Order: sequence, then C-alpha cells, then structure tokens
Amino acid sequence: MTDPQTTQETMQSDIDRYYYYLNMITENVRNGYNYMVLKYCDLSLPLIPILIEQNKKSVGEFDITTLPAIELGAKLWSYQGNVEKIKEIEDLVNSHPELEPWRIHLDRAYERIDSEQE
Repeated sequence: MTDPQTTQETMQSDIDRYYYYLNMITENVRNGYNYMVLKYCDLSLPLIPILIEQNKKSVGEFDITTLPAIELGAKLWSYQGNVEKIKEIEDLVNSHPELEPWRIHLDRAYERIDSEQE
C-alpha cells in the first residue's frame, strides 16, 4: 500500500523540479541558448500531468496560462524538423483536455515542418 505522505512528497518534489526547469528555460531563453532551452523543455514535459493534477487539487481547476515546455518546445523542435518531439507533445495534449488551448502551438509546429519539406 502506498503511503499518502510519501505520494504527496513525491508529487511536491516533481512540482519543484518542474518550476526549477521552468526557471532554467527562462534563463536560457534570455541568454539565447536554444539547445539548453530544449533540454529543459524535454525534462519538463513528463512533469506537466503532475502539474495539472496538483493545480486542480489546490485551485479547483487548471488555471495555468503558459507552458513554455510546450510553447517553446513545439516551436524550436519544429524548426529542427524533429517530428518525434512534436508527436510527443501532441500525445500529451491529446491525453489531457486541460491542454487543449496549447493545440495551436502544435498546429503551427506542423505547419513549419510541412513548409520546410516543400
């Protein structure tokens, strides 16, 4: 049986990591280090479902309005032509209705990839 205290501590640790990665994304955007931005976007993506769950639990709804791991990740990976990472983001968006507003970033990413292949 899972200890609720341990589960809560693990969730909080994951949330703390998410916000650390978010700070690293912001810092690396400021310095123009796109490779590092993508590194932290990649590390952030698997933590977004936990962020959604925690946010809904504490606020009653998912009220976060920006997710740079999706927004910047989709943009930069599409410029690289990295369809695999775009599909990973798409799977994440498809599996969480709260992420529907971020679908526009996927649409733009696919448009960029398509225009590069023409």
